[in-house]
Order: sequence, then structure tokens, then C-alpha cells
Amino acid sequence: MSWLARLFAPRRREAPRAADLPSAPAAPSASTPPAPAAFSIPLACWLLAADAPSGAGPSADEAAALARIDAVLAQPGLPEDLLPRAAALVPQLLAMLRQGDELPVAAMAQRVARDAVLSAEVLKLAGSAYYRGRGEASDLQQSISLIGVQGLHTVIARVVLKPIYDQAPGPWSRAAGARLWTHAEALAAECALRAEAVPVFDAYLTGLLHDSGWTAALNLLDRSGVEFAAPSEAFAAALERRAYRLFGRAARRWAVTPAFAELGADTLRHPLGTSPHPLAVVLRDAMPAALDRVRAEAA
Repeated sequence: MSWLARLFAPRRREAPRAADLPSAPAAPSASTPPAPAAFSIPLACWLLAADAPSGAGPSADEAAALARIDAVLAQPGLPEDLLPRAAALVPQLLAMLRQGDELPVAAMAQRVARDAVLSAEVLKLAGSAYYRGRGEASDLQQSISLIGVQGLHTVIARVVLKPIYDQAPGPWSRAAGARLWTHAEALAAECALRAEAVPVFDAYLTGLLHDSGWTAALNLLDRSGVEFAAPSEAFAAALERRAYRLFGRAARRWAVTPAFAELGADTLRHPLGTSPHPLAVVLRDAMPAALDRVRAEAA
């Protein structure tokens, strides 16, 4: 959590900007291509705990599974049952965040105290190495004062959104397991560190929610009847493109922030690799670093 503390620290005069932090990589410009990943394994392979693609592919079964996903993408919206019920809480996230901006610290502390998980996350962030250097917090109200509104927003987002990545009972979803949430957190971190042309929190949410498209894609694979196996190289690439489009369908429905809703609409017009939308640029640049991060941490 220490990188979160540094990134979302209250903006005091002596506090460094996110782009100036030692742990933050230099933010690439919109015209700079993403740096090559240190690991060449496709994201789908890492998520599914496969060491390498099974071949060039796609196989006949994989092609049939892609056709099933394409049929869903041809619909005007995302079917309600493709994501866990927790996804319905996403619109409430925006209301909570906006309301929190207008509440005094004491009132925010009272609201946070109603949720044991949220309270624990706030106390954990306030007790991180970075914030311990900025002051002591002996209770929830002091912790909220210490981490500030942006820190609280980050904690709320993580607590509300994590259940979206609860694994489904099917073989494809089980194979991904906790790796989806691990990657989502890493992607959120990398997106936030690159947020020079967009609000930091918009970038953070984009990274944290992007892998909901993978949740939907894996659920569709579970329902396709295709036996679980290490994906082929072509199938892994095709899945990644479709997961982004599935995420876009959900983003349009959630509309957590205006820029986030615009990104959802942009996914109908552009693939991630060529999209000019500022959040898509941030996401595209952050993805290789996020995969490097999770693979290095797992090594």
C-alpha cells in the first residue's frame, strides 16, 4: 500500500507530485509507444497460469468460443448476468465519492465506521510507512484527516470494486482465480502514475475496472463448453481485444465519471491499440508495466 500512500497523498506544499516520486516511472506522452514488456508472455496466459501459449492457433474450439463472445458484443449492452452482482454497486461509488467531498471529517468517519472492511483499509493506509512520517493517527477520524480525500476515495474504490473479481465456478474463471484482482490493482497503480493529461482518480478507476472485461470474457468461456486448456497465441491476443470491448460495454453503463463514460463510448469506435482517448492512451501505456509488475512480484 505504500505506493498508494505516496500517489494519493494530500496535496500539501511540501508533498511531491506523483510524476516526481522516485517510485514512479517517467510518464510517456500520448505519442510515445508503450515500452516493451520485459516478459513476452501474453496477458491471457499469465491470468490463466499458463507458462506459454499452446501454439499459434486458434483451434476450432477457440474459434467457436470467440464467436460466442462476438455474439454478445453484437448486442447493444452487456447482459446483466455476465458480471457478479457487486458490479451493480459501481454507480453507488460515484455518489459516495461526491458526497464525501462535501462532508466534514467527523461525518465521513461515522459513515466509514459502519463498514468494518472499509474502516480496516483506512486504518491500514494511514498506518503505512509514508503516512507514519506525516503524523500519528490513533483513531478513524484522525486517519481520514491524515490520508485526505484522495486517499479515502482510493480506499472506497478498492473495497467497493474488489467483489467484481470474485471468481465464478467455471473452469476458466477458477484458473484465473485471484490473479485478476492482482493484475487490476497493478494496472490501477500504473495508470495513476501516468495520469498527466487526465485526472489521477479517473486513471486509477480505469485501471482498476478494466479487468472486469476479463471477468465477463471468462464467464462466457465457462458457458461456451470449451474445455479449459492453455490458450493459443492467436486466441490469447483475440481474448485481450474482446476483454477490452466487454469492459467498454460495462463502462458505458456505469458512467462513474464523465471521462470514464466517454471511454466506454470510445471502445465502440476504436480498439485499445489505436484509440486517441486520453484514458485509453494511459491504459495502453500502463499495461506492459502492469504485467511486468505482477510477474516480477510473483517470481
